[in-house]
Amino acid sequence: MRDCWKKTRSKAGVASIQPRTSFTRNVSKLRWFPPDAIPPDVTPVLSMQEGIKKKQTSRWREYRRHAAPGLRGAPGNVSRWKPKPTSDPEGKEENLSPPASAGANLDETSVDAWEIDVPNKTPVPSRSPASLSHFSLSLSPSYSSSAMPIPSERNLATERNFTETPPDYPLRGTRNQHRQERDTDSSLHHLTSFIDVDGQADDDDDEVGYEECVYFTPPSFSVSSKDSAVTTEEPQGVLGEVQHVVDTVLTVLVKDINDNAPVFPNTTIYGKVEENGAANLSVAVVAAWDADDASEGTNARLTYSIEKNVIDERSGDAIFAVHPETGLVRTALCCLDRETTPEYHIQVVATDGGGQKGTGTVVIRLSDVNDNSPRLARKQWNLTVQETWGDQEPENTTLLEIAAADRDTANYFHYRVVKESGWGWEHFGIRTVGAVGQLYPARTLDYEDVRHREGFKFMVQVTDRGRGGWTDPLHLDSGWISVKLKDVNDNPPEFIRPQAHVTVREDAAPGTLLATLPAHDPDMAGQQKVDYWVEGGWEALKVDSEGSVTLWRALDRETPGGAAGMALLVAVDRGVPPLTATATLSITVTDVNDCAPTLLPPTVFHVPEDSPPTMLGVLKATDKDMWALGHGPPFNLSLSSSNPDHVLASVSLKFDPLLDSGRGGAELWTMGGLDREAWPALEVDVSVGDAGGLWASHTVVVVVTDLNDHPMKPAAKTVYLWKTQGGGSEAPLGRVYVEDPDDWDAADKTYAWDGPAHPMFSLHPREGTIFAASVVREGSYALRFKVSDRAWGQEGVAANVTVVVRDLSPDALTHATPIILTPTTPEHLTRGWTPTGGGGGLGTVLEEVLKALGERSTDHKVQVVSVYGSSSPYHTHHTIQQRLGQHSYYNYNKHADEGKAVKNDTKGEVQGEDAVYPPPPPFACVWLSVVAPDGVFLNPTRLQGILGLHVQQLEEATKLRVELESPKEAERRLEDTDASLTDLQPGDPSSAASLASTTLPLQVVDANTTSLVTPRLTRALPCRAHDPETCTPSSCLNGGRCLPTPAGNRCVCPGGAEGWQCKVLARTFLGSGWAWVPPPPRCLPTTLSLRLLTRRPHALLLYAGPMAPTHRPKDTAPTPMLALQLRHGRPQLLVEGGVEPMKVEVNATLTDGEWHHLHFRLDAQGVALMVDHCGRGWERPNQTYTHCLGRRAWANPDGWGAWPGSGPLQVGGMAHRPPTAEEHRWAEAPLPHPLHGCLSHLTLNGQLVDLGQPAHSGGSMPGCRPQETACLEGEGGCGHRGRCVGGLNHPECECHPGWFGVGCSTPSPSTTLGRGSYMRVALSFTPPPTSLTLQARLRTWGRASGALLHVAAQHHAAAFTLHLRSGIVCVSLTGAGVGLREACVEGRSVGDGAWHTVFGERHGDNLLVGVDDGDGWRRNDSLVSLQAWRGRGRGRGDGGGDASPFPPPIPILVDKHEGGGGRGPAHGRRRRGGWLDGGPG
Repeated sequence: MRDCWKKTRSKAGVASIQPRTSFTRNVSKLRWFPPDAIPPDVTPVLSMQEGIKKKQTSRWREYRRHAAPGLRGAPGNVSRWKPKPTSDPEGKEENLSPPASAGANLDETSVDAWEIDVPNKTPVPSRSPASLSHFSLSLSPSYSSSAMPIPSERNLATERNFTETPPDYPLRGTRNQHRQERDTDSSLHHLTSFIDVDGQADDDDDEVGYEECVYFTPPSFSVSSKDSAVTTEEPQGVLGEVQHVVDTVLTVLVKDINDNAPVFPNTTIYGKVEENGAANLSVAVVAAWDADDASEGTNARLTYSIEKNVIDERSGDAIFAVHPETGLVRTALCCLDRETTPEYHIQVVATDGGGQKGTGTVVIRLSDVNDNSPRLARKQWNLTVQETWGDQEPENTTLLEIAAADRDTANYFHYRVVKESGWGWEHFGIRTVGAVGQLYPARTLDYEDVRHREGFKFMVQVTDRGRGGWTDPLHLDSGWISVKLKDVNDNPPEFIRPQAHVTVREDAAPGTLLATLPAHDPDMAGQQKVDYWVEGGWEALKVDSEGSVTLWRALDRETPGGAAGMALLVAVDRGVPPLTATATLSITVTDVNDCAPTLLPPTVFHVPEDSPPTMLGVLKATDKDMWALGHGPPFNLSLSSSNPDHVLASVSLKFDPLLDSGRGGAELWTMGGLDREAWPALEVDVSVGDAGGLWASHTVVVVVTDLNDHPMKPAAKTVYLWKTQGGGSEAPLGRVYVEDPDDWDAADKTYAWDGPAHPMFSLHPREGTIFAASVVREGSYALRFKVSDRAWGQEGVAANVTVVVRDLSPDALTHATPIILTPTTPEHLTRGWTPTGGGGGLGTVLEEVLKALGERSTDHKVQVVSVYGSSSPYHTHHTIQQRLGQHSYYNYNKHADEGKAVKNDTKGEVQGEDAVYPPPPPFACVWLSVVAPDGVFLNPTRLQGILGLHVQQLEEATKLRVELESPKEAERRLEDTDASLTDLQPGDPSSAASLASTTLPLQVVDANTTSLVTPRLTRALPCRAHDPETCTPSSCLNGGRCLPTPAGNRCVCPGGAEGWQCKVLARTFLGSGWAWVPPPPRCLPTTLSLRLLTRRPHALLLYAGPMAPTHRPKDTAPTPMLALQLRHGRPQLLVEGGVEPMKVEVNATLTDGEWHHLHFRLDAQGVALMVDHCGRGWERPNQTYTHCLGRRAWANPDGWGAWPGSGPLQVGGMAHRPPTAEEHRWAEAPLPHPLHGCLSHLTLNGQLVDLGQPAHSGGSMPGCRPQETACLEGEGGCGHRGRCVGGLNHPECECHPGWFGVGCSTPSPSTTLGRGSYMRVALSFTPPPTSLTLQARLRTWGRASGALLHVAAQHHAAAFTLHLRSGIVCVSLTGAGVGLREACVEGRSVGDGAWHTVFGERHGDNLLVGVDDGDGWRRNDSLVSLQAWRGRGRGRGDGGGDASPFPPPIPILVDKHEGGGGRGPAHGRRRRGGWLDGGPG
């Protein structure tokens, strides 16, 4: 019976009810209820106490295993009883199986009622099962059919058929009483066997406490047996056989025994008592429960005791006691200490009257009281904090967190600074935040204050009793804080004199000291260094490191604003961030009589030919000097004795001191008729003197206007047409020529064909201009014309023209270089020259060029490609030769008053109304190319360099000034070049305009008997060149071959060469060598970079400037020059040719035998020089950019629009004698020491320069021999698929992408990456925190996107990623305090299915990304450090300049065991032969 409570409550799985014998109990429902849930409509007929012997339980289990296998399923007629079923809307009871989760430990509230239907529903008065000491069973045999399982869901029709007794069924009498008794016993046995229906043997049943198990049956309980005799006829429609029915009552009495031990409902009881309490404090109450009957003697009478107690170590007494009857646990001793033992465990025992025991554990916890003093974490804190910025109120910033410890749990700490406890206590305060105290500045902390600089020391206290606990010394603790201040750059420099005024003579020599305005910086205890620059002051001042302002060039009071000026002296300290202060220097310039008087316009007069003596005009003079000082009128005018005889015989000058209001003037007269055919213009020199005795000569031009006073004569003309290949518009050839001295008679002449017109040429009948068709071919064409002159009545005068047409090859155009000759005109230069016979001035130029090429070049041919220039109708051959050297084409004095009126403040009268300087002289520009006998053209860079070396010889032979590229003319031609000229084939060595394109304009140089028509070339070099995608037989360098591939023609390179054009990127210089490469682009910004390997402290790395001494007049600017050099191992950059010289130096030593990167940039703001991408040297705290970056700003930024230099860029040294500063008016000349070492990866605006076959070289060789030798000494070299890297100290082999292993002979395997795939790689080294390089080799298709390589810092605080974005290669830097920075190679996509090498680099704040060889469009450098300008480091100084554009870069700290990974770019393949930061991948 004990099993029934447990099994019925907790087990499921009764599917049918089948007794052991073959009889069926017509049972409608057997109901089980907990003791307090018996419904009133059911009569309890069976009640029994718990504690049935295990013997009876064994019988039930035996029956279950052998006779009732069908009871193991879910009971078909067992359903959960619900007092008020509401879940079924039809009022039906829901048939459910007992829950399998129900267990033996369920309490009464969790017990569900289970019931089995019974046919007879007769109500019987209920009785409480707990009140029954016996149980009764009412049995009533009935008729039934054979055994049948009860369905799991109730079917009322079926239930009626098998469970209800028909009312008209005949009942049997009392025969066979013995059989009835037997059936009754059998029914009782089967009824009790129905209890255990779970189908499982449980040996632990007796260990579980059971409540009462009650079965309910109706007053009539029917059983059937197959051996019952049928005594009556079976009624119609009733199944089963006829049975006898008998009623009986059985009463059973159960006697309790002490078979249950006491049990604690909770095996662990928790108690609590306050620490330091007295004895006999209540802790907890324990209570156990006994299942035996409490009314049966002492079976359930419990007594409590402590079996395992806690003993006080000092006294040996037990700490706790328990009341034996009530179970009250109390303290037996006083003064328990929570901080010593916060928790106790004792074991209590409950014993019943029979001696059975139950145990439980009591956990006693001590509650805390504030009985311990707080203790500060330290007794002394020493800290260094930054001073307060400036004079402002201190920020509420936490300087130090002070922690205290207290053994008590409930603490409320409060901190304070003890008043008057030490020096500086009032400057600090402490706020309590949680359990800590935060020290903060309460007053300004000033490092510049001597007392503050010595530091502070004061006492702090903590209490655990809150704000009011400072009076209890037992709850206080004290400590000392010592504070030292750290200086911050919070004070700008301070000038001793913020304002100053000086007066200086305008003829003061350069170097004259004007004023000394030193500045002092209070920071760093007054030891902070201060740099200076000067702004304003006509850009003629400079300042040294002591604040002394001096002149660096002469002043000119006569320039606009030159009489008085103001300069701002800027002092900048070297702190971070740099702070500036400004002082004002006002300057008054006193006049000296240094300006000769000039003529006022007009100075050009016209007179008709053969006119009688005529007054041409009145000449007046002016002077820019101060007239009040006697530096002006009265003026004196006279004809200069330098005038030639024909001028003195033709004009006269009549001086009158009263003219021009007494200032003096002169009348200019002709002395008779002038013949234009003899002298079309007279240039008359007039000497003008002022009151101070200063004289100057000025030119007055007398133009003789022509009269048609000569008849025509037949003549012949030859036209040379040099045209570009291809189509285009008609070509002008000049005018038909007849011999006629008159040249202003075009209106009287008409022109016509003498015979039929030639189909390839056309004639303008009024102007006589000839045009050639665009499709005219090479050859010689004879054209016949006739000319008529109506003034003389002449008609049909013969004029024959021979046209010689030559097609200029593209090579002739691309290999041409210019020569500018001044002063001359193209007509004068070409007069008398023929292509075959030479002659004239142009012939002289060609002869000197051949001489410059050397003896071996006698078989070379110099071709004239283009001639153009400017002409002046007032210049004659005589005056040109006479004034050679008097004019500087590049006029240094930019503030000369050209065409501007200047008003004299003293006189209040206009002193000038027109140009005071002569107009620029005419010039002629000749483009030449040199071709060898085998048809190969000389490299234009080499030709330009050779001409630069022989400038003096050219000038002596031609009597003209020779320039290879006039800076001003180069800029002007750049502006005048048609925009369409830039859309030509890229990558040409000379110019974008010097190509075979019909868009080139043609220039006609008409010298009457000859006419030269050539394309007008300009050197419009693109700022960023782009290599073509495919190769030609001539575009592959260094022995490379152009071979067809599926992707187009590609160069196949020999060993040592690489890239799309097989460039050799390194060159060795032996200490006396040099190499010529194309010059820097003439545009801004311009960026040049290179890699350097050397151990020598002095070396000239790059030089672009004059190659021979030239005459520089006083009024001209210094010769343009650019030089990159090492001086004492430190890089320097010199720039000359602008308004002021520039010098930038970086404080870094590059002679350690390692490779170093150098970048310099010229832009409109200034010059910057960077070492190693500013990615190294950040290990020291408070490091600034001075170790890797130097910059200077232009004093006059508007004056720079393009680099004004000319000639080749010389690498590693000079091919000539080093120039001096005196020869070219430089502040400093470049070093004369050639490089001993290697240069590589020379880049001009992103374009790699080939160093294997430079235009010209000497004392150098391709490749870097010292580096290659370093690897040969180790493992025997790197093979033809590797290269030696690492410098001279740590050489190692680096395999080409796609190869690895010894000798780089093993192809690296590839890995296919799909969408979402990735790999994690553990690094074997720790990358540098501010410099990282990633490289991979991949092949992908389409516009793929995804990460390739990803390196993240610890905790992913920052990351550097090489990735694809729609097929474009990008690198990005995230985190690191900079947000997102990204650089991409926007030129092309790599999704073409070919293998590509992609790389990305992070160096400090700079990002670099590239594809394959990284040449041209395949590379993008985002050099933030080089391009950013924060300060305005103007003027001349020590060369350091503004080198703090940003705070130091944030490091990316990568754990070498974490490393990085890659993700698949959609779909693709990637080789694992890449490398990470120089190491093999």
